[in-house]
Amino acid sequence: MKDYHFENDDKEFDTTIRLDHINEKVKELEQNQTDEDDLGDKDDFLNAFESEKFEDPLPVQPAEEPVTFVTREPKKQPVYDGGQPPMPPKETDEEDEPFWNKKTIGLITIAALVVLGICFGLVKMLFFSNPLDKAAEAAPMLVTEVLNGEELLVYDINETKQRTVNLTPETVVYNEDEVQIQPDIIQMGDVLMIQMDQDGEFAVTISYDESIKKEEITGLKADTSAKELQGEDRSFAYDKKTIFIYDGEEIRPEDIESCDVLEISGIGDVVWSVKVVEYHGYITVENAQNIKNGTFTLDEEEPVPLSDVEKIALKEGTHSITIKGDNIESRTDSVLVQAGETTVYDLSKAQQKMGVLAINANVSDYKLYINGALVDSTKPSVLPFGEYDVVILKNGYKEWSQRVTLNQDAVSVTAQLEAEEQLATVVVNCNEEDAKVFINGEERGTAPLQVTLPYGTYEVEVFKDGFTSYHQTVQIESTVVHISATLG
Repeated sequence: MKDYHFENDDKEFDTTIRLDHINEKVKELEQNQTDEDDLGDKDDFLNAFESEKFEDPLPVQPAEEPVTFVTREPKKQPVYDGGQPPMPPKETDEEDEPFWNKKTIGLITIAALVVLGICFGLVKMLFFSNPLDKAAEAAPMLVTEVLNGEELLVYDINETKQRTVNLTPETVVYNEDEVQIQPDIIQMGDVLMIQMDQDGEFAVTISYDESIKKEEITGLKADTSAKELQGEDRSFAYDKKTIFIYDGEEIRPEDIESCDVLEISGIGDVVWSVKVVEYHGYITVENAQNIKNGTFTLDEEEPVPLSDVEKIALKEGTHSITIKGDNIESRTDSVLVQAGETTVYDLSKAQQKMGVLAINANVSDYKLYINGALVDSTKPSVLPFGEYDVVILKNGYKEWSQRVTLNQDAVSVTAQLEAEEQLATVVVNCNEEDAKVFINGEERGTAPLQVTLPYGTYEVEVFKDGFTSYHQTVQIESTVVHISATLG
C-alpha cells in the first residue's frame, strides 16, 4: 500500500492515513449519499448521521513515529469456468438505520396533518354544521293543529305522544307525487311522514308519503265502543287520538252517517284521520199519525212504512219524497236538505186533495205571491184544493193579479203583464183668456190648461172666435212640457 499525506489548512503535510481506511470512508459516504438523495438535504443529514453513528476518527499519529507498511506479493488471479468471475456477494449494512431519519419525519408529518384534518372536521360538525344536516328517520305524525306557518302541533304515532314540530326555510314538503310544495298546504287532520333533525326540534322533510293509506269511501258508521268504522262488507279500526273533521272543524265519531262521503287516512291497519267530503242533513216527518197504511218513498228507493220514519239522515241536496195512504191522495214533493240542518216535512194537510198551480207569464224574473206569501216562481206550486189570490210584480210593468180556483189535479194560468206608461204633465198657456184647447181633436178645456198625458206625439190646437187659431205638433218625452199659444 502506498502512503497518502494530506495537507492541513496551513498547506503543511499532516497525519498519514492508511489507504484501506480511506476506502472504507469512501464506501460509507457513497452509501450515505444514496440515502441523502432520497431523504433530502445531504449536509444536514450527514452531520446528524456522523454525530450519532460514526466511530470516533482515527487517532492522529505523531509525526516522529513513522508508520511501517508491510509489502505483500500480489495474488495470482484464479481461472474460472467460462472465463468470467462469479458476482461478489452483496454487502449488507450491519448497522441499523437511525430512528430520526427523513422517512420517519415525513410519516410523522403526514400523520399529524391527518389528525389535524379530523379534528377540524369534528369542530366544524359540532359548531358550524346546520342542525338539519343531522336527521333522524321519517316517522308518521298526525297534525292536530296548525299554529302558524312555522309551527305544527302533531301526535307522534310511533312514540304515542303529542309534540311540536318547527319548520324552517330549509324544510322541504312533498305531495303524494313527490313534487315539492309550499308548507301552507298542511291542514289539521293531515297524516304526514316527518323527518326531524337529531335534536327532534326542526323538520327536515315532510311528505304525504305513499306509505300513508288514503281512500275516499261511503257507507261507514262509527261504532264508538269498538272504535271501528263499520260498513256492510268492510270495517276500519281507529284510535282514541283519531281526528274527525268536517268543514275545517272537529266533529265526534258518532256524528258520522252512512250516507257521508269520507276521506280516510291511515298507517298500517289503523285510521288516524277522517275528513268528511260530503256531509249529511236530516228530514223529520210530522203529523203522519192520521194517515192509514201510509208509505214513505225517498228518491228511487223502496217504500218503507210511514210509521217507521221519524228522522232520516240524507246527503245534502234536493231529494224527492212520495207519500201514499189509504185516505189521502198520493203526493210527491221535492225537499232541499242542507248539510248539518234538519228539514221538517209536515203532513198535517196530507188528508186534503192536492193540485198543482202553474203560472205562465209573458215576462221572467218576476215575484209571485199566492195568498200574500212569496213563492218560487220557477216551478209549479203544489197546493190543497181551494181559491187563491195570485199577484205578479215586476219593475217596469203594471201589477197583475187574479183570483184562481184550484179544483183539479192541475190548473194552468196565463198572466199577461203590461208595461207601465210614462206620463208627462202638459201645461198650455195662451195670450188670450178663455181660448179653447184641443189635443188630438178632443177639447180638453180653456187656457191656461194643465193635463197629464202619456209620452208620445200630439196635435195641439188653441182656438178663440175673432182670432187666428194656434196649431202645433208636440212630441212629449219629458215629465213636464210647456206650450205657449199666441192668437193673432
